[in-house]
Amino acid sequence: MFLFTAMLAVMSCTKVDDPAKPPVDNDEEPGEEIVVPKWELKFEENFEGNAVNLADWYIYNSPGHNGNGLRRPSAFTVADGILTVTAQMIDGALVSGGMAHRVNYKYGKFEARVRSDDDPSIATSGVLLTWPQSERWPVDGENDFYETTTNRRQSFHTYIHYGNSWATKQQYHKEHKFDAKEWLIVAMEWEAEHIKIYINGELQWTLTDTKAIPHVPHHLCIQLDAFKKMIGDPVRMQVDWVKIYQRKKD
Repeated sequence: MFLFTAMLAVMSCTKVDDPAKPPVDNDEEPGEEIVVPKWELKFEENFEGNAVNLADWYIYNSPGHNGNGLRRPSAFTVADGILTVTAQMIDGALVSGGMAHRVNYKYGKFEARVRSDDDPSIATSGVLLTWPQSERWPVDGENDFYETTTNRRQSFHTYIHYGNSWATKQQYHKEHKFDAKEWLIVAMEWEAEHIKIYINGELQWTLTDTKAIPHVPHHLCIQLDAFKKMIGDPVRMQVDWVKIYQRKKD
């Protein structure tokens, strides 16, 4: 039992909420021309077949975000090339889900085509993030490059969490005025000197505070997090595909 619990803690990515919001680092003018770096594709997931590929992904089976409801593998379905995670009431509990890629990367480009349903109950947040292999939060950071928060999906957000201890935790935040109910291609370029966020191929935001940028391996996570104990109608987060790149060596 101890070994199973330890393994679950290592593989899970727990989204931590933090109200502290220092100023954003740098906004980009939408439509700014992208200088395409030399990236090498390391992993691509197109969600073919009828189930999550457990050789590449670990699905949580645990209490929900901050103890809200449950995270269960049954929340995930794969059909017609689309991954869907659904939050809904089952036997009196809000059941949703999360899963983590099994490979860790130090820096890289993380890209996905994603959408989230409207949530009239404002009970859930759809999140794409990278979480540290070390599990040391906030010391080794957390990069939430797509987070709907508990709103009606009129926009989505980027949060970069960092700090030397729980008591000194901080974050950078940027709201992106894109309808998260629509399909969007969202990418994060994470390098030692900066983090850049792209939406539909256009650069939207750059962070250059190297103290806030993680410098240790992380893995990609897909989560539909519950922020309440109850929800009305079911709510879905859907992912069409995921790609992970590493910068090519010169």
